[in-house]
Amino acid sequence: MGMAEILDVAENTLVARQKLPERFGQEAIRPSYDGLGLANIAALAMQWLCPEAPELSEQTALPSFNPELLGVATVTQAWKNWLNQGQIKHVVLLLMDAFGYDQLRTLMKEGDAPGLKKACGSPQAFFMPATSVFPSTTVTALTSAATAYPPAQHGVMCTSLYLRSLGSMVNTIGWRPSLISNSTPYSDTQLNPDTFVPVPNIYLRMEKAGVNVGIVNFYQFKQTSISRFTTADSQAGQSGYTSYLTPADGFAQLRDRLLANYDKGKSFTYMYVPNVDSAAHRFGPLNSYYRAEVAALDFALKREFLEPLAGRSDIVFILAADHGQRCTHPDKILWLHEHPELTKLMFVPASGESQARFLHLKHGAEALAVDYVQKHLDEHFLALTKKEAIAKGLFGLPNQPVSMDCDDRVGDLILIPRTDWTCTQDIRPLGKRPSINAGVHGGLSRAEMLIPFLAYRF
Repeated sequence: MGMAEILDVAENTLVARQKLPERFGQEAIRPSYDGLGLANIAALAMQWLCPEAPELSEQTALPSFNPELLGVATVTQAWKNWLNQGQIKHVVLLLMDAFGYDQLRTLMKEGDAPGLKKACGSPQAFFMPATSVFPSTTVTALTSAATAYPPAQHGVMCTSLYLRSLGSMVNTIGWRPSLISNSTPYSDTQLNPDTFVPVPNIYLRMEKAGVNVGIVNFYQFKQTSISRFTTADSQAGQSGYTSYLTPADGFAQLRDRLLANYDKGKSFTYMYVPNVDSAAHRFGPLNSYYRAEVAALDFALKREFLEPLAGRSDIVFILAADHGQRCTHPDKILWLHEHPELTKLMFVPASGESQARFLHLKHGAEALAVDYVQKHLDEHFLALTKKEAIAKGLFGLPNQPVSMDCDDRVGDLILIPRTDWTCTQDIRPLGKRPSINAGVHGGLSRAEMLIPFLAYRF
């Protein structure tokens, strides 16, 4: 069986394994936390470089990424053959925001990513899909990628997050109140990013094991709230942080970091690129402008990184994404404020994402809210209780207990689109409706949930 056939088998088997019941939608995918998801990819880097890394927590991190869980002999053998190509001394994890698996395969097939197509098809590569987390949104996924813990344990559940301790909704990217435009970010005395995540990050754990750890990221992201709560207490987030101006110079600096440390023991480097997500939000995934951005990234990655390091087989490059994206439709938007019979049952406005709205209900109102959704919104939305979401394994391993933070922050009821709808709420009494992005993520659709896993040896 050739590599293309192995990839198709891996894809079909993963989708069948993670498929949710039809009531979630025709192509709804359950996140994997048991060994085929984003958090498991983070754990894999530690397994390769420092399996003895201290836990630094009473809670055990998730297991490593393991294609053998698919139970397909050809996939298992391909993975073992790849692993047996030699020792691994240096690992690079490149996370490209919103670079979904389905989108990547389309871009490679249609000629927009020739460098990655060549890399994915080479004998030094192992390539297959993996899953994002839920909600499939950047802040939640990046925290799992930085910790190897599921949302159920790290508690960063969404972009617009209800914090009971503040009695307010917090924008976890801007680190400010969600419901006030142009508001001042929280001070450390109000909400400290360094202590926000209760589980340790992989950077600190690997540093404790003696690995040289570094981060290559956009210069304006250094010491932002999300950078701080995903790298707390580590040197990687401070002296080990290399700033880039554009992804092209970032790939060059990534290359130079590897060359400078090549003979100095084991190293791990994380690089994050937000450009694909920005293009997809503005223009829509697979739009011509989006393709232009991908083509530029593909060229720079090949020229500055893949080609110069050729032959150094003890370096492993992992390409992954936090999530994919899907297109929005202006005529398929549920405006919650147009349903006052539902919103009056909530004690705060809905939090979460447009594809996963968390409803925080007044005491005893759950049955009324479920009944309303089933009577008026059932054609396009599923009302999922928090208990069922936990049992289905949406936030962590199925039926495993969740942290108190997670339990508080996901509300009582979750509105999930069954079809290609989105959900938002305008709380301004006389304001214009907020603009809607051309591309969105956060939900359980295949386009949002499937991400690439490429392990490539130079």
